[in-house]
Amino acid sequence: MSFSKRYTAISIVAAAALVLYLAQWAGYNSLAPQRYLAPAPPYTAAIIYLVSVLPGPRSPDELLNSLPLMQANIPWRHQWPVLLLHAGAYDTPESQRDFLTRLRESAESQNLTLDATAKLLDRIEFVPTHHELPDGIPADGVADHPVWDGEWPAYHHMCAFFSYKIFEHPRIKDLTYYLRLDDDSTVRAPACLDPFEYVHAHNLSYAYRRQSPDMGWVTDGMWPFVSNYAKRHPAVESRLRSNSWEWPAQRHWPNHFGEGQNFPSYETNFDLVKVPRFRTPEMTAFLEELASEPRRFYWHRWGDAPVRLAEVFMFLDVEKEVHQMCEVPYAHKGNPFDDCECVPLLD
Repeated sequence: MSFSKRYTAISIVAAAALVLYLAQWAGYNSLAPQRYLAPAPPYTAAIIYLVSVLPGPRSPDELLNSLPLMQANIPWRHQWPVLLLHAGAYDTPESQRDFLTRLRESAESQNLTLDATAKLLDRIEFVPTHHELPDGIPADGVADHPVWDGEWPAYHHMCAFFSYKIFEHPRIKDLTYYLRLDDDSTVRAPACLDPFEYVHAHNLSYAYRRQSPDMGWVTDGMWPFVSNYAKRHPAVESRLRSNSWEWPAQRHWPNHFGEGQNFPSYETNFDLVKVPRFRTPEMTAFLEELASEPRRFYWHRWGDAPVRLAEVFMFLDVEKEVHQMCEVPYAHKGNPFDDCECVPLLD
């Protein structure tokens, strides 16, 4: 082979090697061409609405107002799915199409751009759920004259679901984070941050919007339950102490301890949870004991709001892992919450 031919062959081989190197560097495989893919997000997340508990009609009007505001007023870094958990409301393709049509109309009426509307519709995921009365709770439970028989048993199902059942839900248990909103929750003005990005960047495990007590008449027995559990688990007792937990008077008197006393609560209509922190063996053991007596939810009407606060104070480092997310302009049932100065995250 002449020098010129050898030189040409070498040049071709070198050029081919360079092209292959650049293609691999750019994420391109010459045997299976594809675009360069951006790195996957470092976590998974979802927004959750429990839109129906019992089969049958439930007005979606408030939800149709809430969803476009959630889409428009939060600068989402990633378009995470919006899970509409329902018990029969959207089982058919027709019911789902009708909802999405109405959602598009609502988004347009709120002046969402075509792009924002399309992104919102793409995020919607209809997730069927089932809520059954536990053993020992009769279907006609109101005949037992429970502490609170309103919305029987839908409200009680909801409280039990968000207190402990949610952490075993197959669509939710493997997420890194979820943000629960209610259908009457509204992000009432533009926020400067993505809630998921904020908690991830700050290594937080829980974020809430407002704290207020649940009345003593719907938390009967909760003080003794938490106290007795802490006494039997020194690590929980120590964690409560380090979190500056305050007990009612006469804690060590077994009869009537905390009777009639309000229980501190997080308002869980805005409930941002790092799921793995609520699925540790220690937390799971507590949730199993909590669930072992269904009358707590179906007779005494314990709510998920005081239960969530108890879970947080018993197992998390409140100072390091918990944040009041007042940076997000928010309202519930039309009542605006207090806001605070927002410091946006830097990329």
